[in-house]
Amino acid sequence: METTTSRYKWLNTVALLLVLPTAYFIIISILKYSLGIDGPFDAIAPWLERMGIKETLGWNINLLILLGPVTALLITIIQVINIQGQFTKDLIQIRLTIRKKWFPVAIAIFSGLLLATLFIYLLGENCNC
Repeated sequence: METTTSRYKWLNTVALLLVLPTAYFIIISILKYSLGIDGPFDAIAPWLERMGIKETLGWNINLLILLGPVTALLITIIQVINIQGQFTKDLIQIRLTIRKKWFPVAIAIFSGLLLATLFIYLLGENCNC
């Protein structure tokens, strides 16, 4: 049995580094506003304010928090999904293959969960119900 190693392990590292700031921000926000544990959020709040967390979306930390998981999801999906197509006169055949690379799949699932959390927060915060 042969084992193969991925030539693109650095892509997984980049994807993970793009996801971690969003995960950390969500965790410390849940700790502060839902569970009443102020320490982690209050410790990083001055740095977040200097990085532009209270400003509108632009070239600041908000862009990393929103687009980091999206970019990580795209990076990992490119590694895992293979699409092949065959087009003939009478037939169009498309084959979708998912490779069993568990680390990129785990990062993709984690990115999807973070994006779902941000979407639910967006709906809950802006709902006029």
